[in-house]
Amino acid sequence: MRHLRKVKQLRRVAGQRKALLKSLAVSLIEYGRIKTTVPKAKALQPFIEKVITKSKEKSLNNVRILNGSFPKKTVKRLFESWGPVFADRKGGYTRIIKIGQRISDASPMAFIELVEKPLEIEVGKKAKNVAKKPVKKEKKEEIEEEQKTDKKSSKEKK
Repeated sequence: MRHLRKVKQLRRVAGQRKALLKSLAVSLIEYGRIKTTVPKAKALQPFIEKVITKSKEKSLNNVRILNGSFPKKTVKRLFESWGPVFADRKGGYTRIIKIGQRISDASPMAFIELVEKPLEIEVGKKAKNVAKKPVKKEKKEEIEEEQKTDKKSSKEKK
């Protein structure tokens, strides 16, 4: 019997379940929205909410706890872009949107997404913003030229 067991098992042993939740959490932190099955989304929701709650306050203890569970790039993104966004919010950082059934096996699918958009963070030399804003034509042309030169320089390096 399952008395007093709150964790959904997802037909996996504990180690596989933890790895699945961590990988889903990393994807959600990176992209802000992922497509998965409804049971996985429901299992991920309390897990990611606890992680975001820890990222709201940048203390040494919270950094060490999250560094033990996630890659450094993900932890940096949590503390620099997602933590400040959710600083004033007391909970409810994610939403689940059901989108119907998967064609192959008819399992119920859903999007799980973070409610807010992230702040800009610097990745390498350039600032990268996940939340796309409308760009004026002049700036769009400049950005396209920069991207072309970046592609040419990367090909030359190879």
